[in-house]
Amino acid sequence: MNYYVDFDNTLYETAKLTSLEMETITRTICEEKNLQFDKIFEEIKENFDSPKGNFIIFAKEMARKYEANEENILKKVNEVINNSSNLVFEDARRFLKRLRENGNKIIILTYIVKGNQNQQMQKLIGSGIAKDVDEIFITTELKYDLDLEYSKGIFIDDAPRDLNGLYEKNPVKVIRIRKPNNKRSKIDIDNPNIEEFVSFDDIEIL
Repeated sequence: MNYYVDFDNTLYETAKLTSLEMETITRTICEEKNLQFDKIFEEIKENFDSPKGNFIIFAKEMARKYEANEENILKKVNEVINNSSNLVFEDARRFLKRLRENGNKIIILTYIVKGNQNQQMQKLIGSGIAKDVDEIFITTELKYDLDLEYSKGIFIDDAPRDLNGLYEKNPVKVIRIRKPNNKRSKIDIDNPNIEEFVSFDDIEIL
């Protein structure tokens, strides 16, 4: 069976990565410029556009704004991304292992805004997920408007928009992962045919 699995906020704690990067940029600037962390941290958080944000571009912008060493900030930002295996949910790791042991094909299907494709691949590699899957599909188009054999796949995601759109493509199954700290988890889906789970451990593999 082909399993198409979302990455951000499904397998990987993207919100936590964002917090870590904001803290890293702030701390690096404050140490260099001898500034108060709390004040700068709030300013930096307010400036970051999470849905569209690119950490590298944002780090450069903040370096210019605070007249800080850009090279040093970028080094720290990349270190966080490149060493982010601890941000993969443990139940997600177990699930991917179960899929592999059962002979299923694992495809990462991840949406990203145009211009952030390289950073998305960097996240996948830094997380360690890239080596545990068969294919990686990074798209800037809607997940349910692609040239895929939807009817031969099981799709796992966290985003209501994508879940509803994928369901309309008549796949084998659509599964929602609803992690407690994910802001999208607050949104209900009025579709009893989309199964919902808090933990990957509760998903039965076909």
